[in-house]
Amino acid sequence: MKQNWNRQLSFMLGIIISISGNAFIDEDKPCGHAQASQFLRDMQPTSEQQKIDISYYGLNFDMDIATTSMEKEFMVSFVVLDTTLETIELDYSTDNLGVGEITVNTAIMDGDTVSFTHSSDMLSIPAPDSVVVGQQIIIHIFSDCGPAGNRDDQGFNWDYEFGQRAIWTNSQPYDARDWWPSVDFPRDKPDSMDIVVTISDYMTVASNGRLISEIDNGDGTKTWHWHVGHPIATYLVSLSIYEFFVWGDEYIDANNDTLPIMFYTYSHPDTPEPSYMTTNYSLLPEMLTLYAGQFGPYPFMDEKYGHAEWGESYGMEHQTLTSMGDPTERRVAHELCHMWYGDMITCHSYHHIWLNEGFARYAEALWWEHRYGNVGYKQKMEDSKRLDRQTGTIYVEDTESDNIFDWWLSYNKGAWVLHMLRHMVGDETFFEILQAYANDPELKYATATTEQFQMVCEEVSGLDLNNFFQQWIYGPSYPRYQNYRAQTGEDLLVQVIQSGITFDMPVDFRIVTTGSVIDTVLRINEDFMTFNFQIPPGEIVTNLVMDPDDWILKTTEYVVGIAENGPEKPEIFSLEPNFPNPFNPSTTIPYTLDEHSSVSMSIVDIQGREVIHLLNASQASGRYQVTWNGQDMDGNSVEAGVYLCRLETETRTAITKLLLVR
Repeated sequence: MKQNWNRQLSFMLGIIISISGNAFIDEDKPCGHAQASQFLRDMQPTSEQQKIDISYYGLNFDMDIATTSMEKEFMVSFVVLDTTLETIELDYSTDNLGVGEITVNTAIMDGDTVSFTHSSDMLSIPAPDSVVVGQQIIIHIFSDCGPAGNRDDQGFNWDYEFGQRAIWTNSQPYDARDWWPSVDFPRDKPDSMDIVVTISDYMTVASNGRLISEIDNGDGTKTWHWHVGHPIATYLVSLSIYEFFVWGDEYIDANNDTLPIMFYTYSHPDTPEPSYMTTNYSLLPEMLTLYAGQFGPYPFMDEKYGHAEWGESYGMEHQTLTSMGDPTERRVAHELCHMWYGDMITCHSYHHIWLNEGFARYAEALWWEHRYGNVGYKQKMEDSKRLDRQTGTIYVEDTESDNIFDWWLSYNKGAWVLHMLRHMVGDETFFEILQAYANDPELKYATATTEQFQMVCEEVSGLDLNNFFQQWIYGPSYPRYQNYRAQTGEDLLVQVIQSGITFDMPVDFRIVTTGSVIDTVLRINEDFMTFNFQIPPGEIVTNLVMDPDDWILKTTEYVVGIAENGPEKPEIFSLEPNFPNPFNPSTTIPYTLDEHSSVSMSIVDIQGREVIHLLNASQASGRYQVTWNGQDMDGNSVEAGVYLCRLETETRTAITKLLLVR
């Protein structure tokens, strides 16, 4: 194996010399580094990792199937962002089930061997004594690992499929570090990569990007070289290795350019294109045509698209080559959409994962609309509704937990946000928004936050959408409406009550009479609202329907008659969660009083120091709310972080947490 490794090292160095004198750094491509806010439980780069911007990764593996071991060479190139850089820190596991024990042997920085430490899943290398902003540093890392244990499902996996050795990776959210050293967070996307694998010559190596070469080494091994020419998040880098049957299709775009569509399957020549795959795989050219028309040109036309089977039963949107389990029509459409939303534009952090998953889930409905009409579209949205599971925030507050991939929040409720936005702005403007977002020069091939998507929406639509995004992305739950109606002669009185959190939404109403259908739009933005309508003479109202076409995620009740006292009087003392939360720059703090009392409300920091006094009054029982604009008592904006709101009456005290982001 050592002979193969030496040959592989020479091969890698030859690639570096022949393709680019600056280690594949394309200065015209955007970098993936940006600033992020601090949160209570937030997996994010270390302070030292935030001082560099990764430009390039070179991955070079020499795999021994018999021993499930690897020798590995990695090349990391980055640009210095901060002159206080002291340590170059790369996420790299020390031991895990998928690859076995990992040993780092040598680190070379800018041609010189350097010291390092490798512990607690972090490879640390002292930075040069003095650095300047914009300085490029190149590090080579030599390591080996194995023998591997059992299949791990995350990171790198030595597996068996149909009795034959299969190797595949699965790195979302933070498991690229299990098999190569990196800054393993979505926000720092390298501009390009090379992935080189030497392995037994009967195996086929499928990976991201474009196949540069497949070299037979004449010793029972082959070396495969894949080049990724576009920025890519670490979790989207993949390998799938097997004695694959390789077949494919093609897509021809509006410019008459041809994109190869490649399929790597576990099937064999006696059943080369199994029907369970061809049925839905054959839809890809039509899907590509639809999405290119709705989102903009396929973003990796100079590389490929395709599917590679792996050891999981679901799909994973690895850039240009989805790892595919059960290839249902829904899943094929979902993963393809990710090439635009998730791969080309990646969520800046997993707080904003809905920008990946909500978009891809909604794209399923767009495909259903295209293929099965409006009925199919509406049914797809109905399928993604389950109100008892959609009471949390779409914004993921804890990025260390499995809640990142909450099916009912990140995926389905996120899809409903786009569904509602489409109706608010109209079809033409909505699809202009999708195109503008996908082609925004600051976001394309980079990363995005909810606020950046909101900015695009507002620029294209000309609307102020702050309430919409704050209540639906950062706020919990959904509106709960009660509708009352009473007709007196030609006058119709309609009352709308919201219970729980009060949403601000334009809502369609349909009034059905014995001779007419009256459609109107009402802005519902208070917890108790009254509207009057003139009914044609002699007609009787037979029905009142709120949101007749189901554009809003909500519950609705109807009563014929009038609500005597409006919303029910509060029966308990409570300090309710502020909304939005997190917030920037202001938030609303609702509370209820069950009796007349002197009331005081203040904001304190986590050390207990008072920041500002918001309220000091005598109030009767009822519902109230106070707004804090993120400033202290002197009118200065306070720093981002966690604050406490303290509500006090003559007999009771309540406290809630507020999270201010900047």
